[in-house]
Amino acid sequence: MAKSLSNAPRILPLPEPGSARQLLRDLWVLAKARVVSLLVFTAAVGELLAPATLSHWPAALAGLVGIALAGGAGGVLNQIVEPDLDQHMRRTHGRPLANGRIGRSGAIVYALILMSLAIAILAIWTNPLTLVLTLLGTVGYGVVYTLYLKPSTPWNIVWGGLAGALPPLIGWTAVTGQLAALPVVLVALIFVWTPAHFWPLAIYCRRDYAQACIPMLPVTHGVDRTRREVVRYALATWAVSMIPALLNRDWIYGAIAFGAGAWFVVMALRLQRMAIDADMDRYARRLFAFSISYLFLIFTALLLGKAAVSYGLV
Repeated sequence: MAKSLSNAPRILPLPEPGSARQLLRDLWVLAKARVVSLLVFTAAVGELLAPATLSHWPAALAGLVGIALAGGAGGVLNQIVEPDLDQHMRRTHGRPLANGRIGRSGAIVYALILMSLAIAILAIWTNPLTLVLTLLGTVGYGVVYTLYLKPSTPWNIVWGGLAGALPPLIGWTAVTGQLAALPVVLVALIFVWTPAHFWPLAIYCRRDYAQACIPMLPVTHGVDRTRREVVRYALATWAVSMIPALLNRDWIYGAIAFGAGAWFVVMALRLQRMAIDADMDRYARRLFAFSISYLFLIFTALLLGKAAVSYGLV
């Protein structure tokens, strides 16, 4: 049984002998570093796609560090709000706040440190547009999604996903200081990908969400409706993923995006047709894992396409 929050340890306790590694691991989990790594990756692609990135490398590096720190702060804010909910979820009950290894006050201090560093770095080495977009993303996830959308609407991940879709645009603006069509399309791509990515996991965890009284779509509208929505958003993801190929006349990227998107849709359709049983739950989790690999592949293909054009290979 997880410790109650009232018995939580003191603020960011000094590590006892042998516990320093555990404290670092807890801080890593509090900042949702695995999720943040995906944000940083998409931001880095946005920077590398921007013109004259190498000549603006200090701003590009500062943009990545700022996004990582701000994303970590957003992850901590999310867990500060939800320790009681996290205790009801198999996936999250071992988190430091839910388990009582770190107190709420300590987590608040940690979030403030991360966010202050992010603001300072972005303000000094990038530009106001990048700072504003980063703040919007952090507040959108850590406050708007966590406090208002997640507990109140089954469509929470649709609108809340916009916050996590901004990094390619933030990366672009860190280098250029301006908006452009390509990074906006990449924001749209992640926006429509997010429900198709997350709802399979919500299907797998639907009993935990029900126990925690979180109105995720499989809980409020059932598995069948959720699976239909996964197919729709997978199709939308496939369609939007083809727009960069048209914008840049990049057929290397286009071929990869077409094939990967088609497979994403095929997997979503298979999920829709399965009987609702343990096999379907396992397949839903497999689709969730594939969707992460899919996004890495698509963004890597953008870089391959640009490299091919730059070196005259196409």
